[in-house]
Amino acid sequence: MNIFKAFKLKSWVFAALVLATTMLACDSKDDAKPDQSKVEGKWKLESISGGFAGNGYTADWNYLEMNANKTYRRLQNDTLRYQGTYELQEKDGKTYIDFKVGATPSNSPFEDQDKEVVFEKDKLILSDPCCDLYQYEFSKAKN
Repeated sequence: MNIFKAFKLKSWVFAALVLATTMLACDSKDDAKPDQSKVEGKWKLESISGGFAGNGYTADWNYLEMNANKTYRRLQNDTLRYQGTYELQEKDGKTYIDFKVGATPSNSPFEDQDKEVVFEKDKLILSDPCCDLYQYEFSKAKN
């Protein structure tokens, strides 16, 4: 009987260790919410680089407007070209944005995949997650 009690006690200790290890392994940073207010506003497209040849492409829009209600609009001056929704996510300590185009279909690669969000001084840089894809550089628009 003593062997059974010892085995049962070891099983409980083992289960407690597994539970404690699992709880400590969970990182609360993975659940962190990025600061959405940093991306909100109207941004002027300054350049597009990257792509297969490295030259970027000529966009048919020059402003990106991102709103607090998680909607965005791509504009050519004041004319609406595309609109949809966006979602910010935090992964591995980096912020990413996922654009979903609305009813107006887009033939540009802008909405193709999540983009890493980086701020450098007063610039917003959105980068596709690979070296041969596109990088979009914006400056805060003066309204």
